[in-house]
Amino acid sequence: MGIFSNLFKKSGASEKEPARESSSSFSTPAGEVNISVSVSTPQYNPEIPPLQGDYAKAVFLWAFSKPQPIRENGNYAAYFLYECGIRDCAKYHKKLTEEGYFIEAEPGEALELFKLPELKDILRELNQPVSGKKAVLIERILENAEEGFLRAHVPETIYKLSSEGTAFLQEHDAYVQIHKNKNWGVSWQEYDRYAKPGQDYLTTMWVIFNTQLRNSKPEESRNLYYYLYSILLEQGKRSDALEMLLRVLYLDMSGIHAKVMFDLYRQKVYTKKQLKEYADTIAALAPGIVYPLEKFRDIYDSEMIDVLYMWKLPIQICDKELFRTIIESAVNGTFDEEQANKKLKAAYNKFVDKL
Repeated sequence: MGIFSNLFKKSGASEKEPARESSSSFSTPAGEVNISVSVSTPQYNPEIPPLQGDYAKAVFLWAFSKPQPIRENGNYAAYFLYECGIRDCAKYHKKLTEEGYFIEAEPGEALELFKLPELKDILRELNQPVSGKKAVLIERILENAEEGFLRAHVPETIYKLSSEGTAFLQEHDAYVQIHKNKNWGVSWQEYDRYAKPGQDYLTTMWVIFNTQLRNSKPEESRNLYYYLYSILLEQGKRSDALEMLLRVLYLDMSGIHAKVMFDLYRQKVYTKKQLKEYADTIAALAPGIVYPLEKFRDIYDSEMIDVLYMWKLPIQICDKELFRTIIESAVNGTFDEEQANKKLKAAYNKFVDKL
């Protein structure tokens, strides 16, 4: 449990660092509970950035790594504009083709774009059997169709990555990973500031998130721990990943995400009655975070919870024994979401009564 000890030291130091601004909306990764308080916020209008250079090129090449035609504007994903700054996707697609990143694909390669019913129709024209999976159907067409027949059924010019395009994509794979994990909130510019020669994507992200943790208050750190859990899990470090997941749940069940509401209560903006009206939202578990615990049954150690509760939070709705009961039920595959939320709601109301 060495990784936990180091993180506790960082948490202690974080209070001396500048903190980010608190938000009235508590966003979480996909599948988790979103918690908001009744504070109005301005409507968000995404800005179009300037063309994002090699980042835009890498994301575009990745998106069209399978044979596809150059499309009409309006048929490209919106993120090319709002994330990559590509204002004219068709023109950009043609430009990359002219620069040698794409080359014309053979008509047979274009068959990958066809749906099963379409492939079967082609086989019927060839008087061939239509049974089998997609790969089998394509192979059967290629074995029985002449080039002229294929060109007649694939009227569009289809382009695929060239060797130059493939090499560029491999060299800039980290940019593709940043795009895939854009919910992590790390831009390619920030990534480049931390990236070192020979250092892989996940290691660089680990450094970034730990740096952010040193500048975060507990109520701001929950998602960062979830991202660290994801990194460790992908690296195969299951024991360390479990410790990060437990930390996420510890923060979730503490009620720290609703700190702004308790601050408003102290300012006499909210009453205890109003606080209790949020019980079903604040004292609720995200099933997508709890159920994965069962996969860690072979490495779970009850002592992890004892160590975890050494980290004192300014708000603590769930005591150690209730936390242990819920966690161990999930680890053992007996988790009852309704009962767990009922117990957390009772703990929350008790906490509010003592304010």
